Amino acid sequence: MKIHTQWQRHVEVWRESGLSQADYCRQQGLNSKTLSAWARRALPLDEEAPLEVIALQVTPSASTAIADANVILRLAHGAQLELSTAVPPRWLAELLRCLA
Repeated sequence: MKIHTQWQRHVEVWRESGLSQADYCRQQGLNSKTLSAWARRALPLDEEAPLEVIALQVTPSASTAIADANVILRLAHGAQLELSTAVPPRWLAELLRCLA
């Protein structure tokens, strides 16, 4: 298998895994900078796919203190954003508009 084909396959598997690039690379013994470069140039994200915002309600479990609760947003390209549940919804909406 050619090198570029191997990296394209790694990018596909990583995107489907739901893992961050760093976690995927640790599991596979890969250089995360190399995977990142291949993800940017070899397999661009579908530019035509519309952004989608879904409503959700966060209800902490009895064993989780409200002050310690977090929401993790994972994006298709592997970035992840961890926020406190105390973040105001309007602030989060503005952040999502800026990222779009």
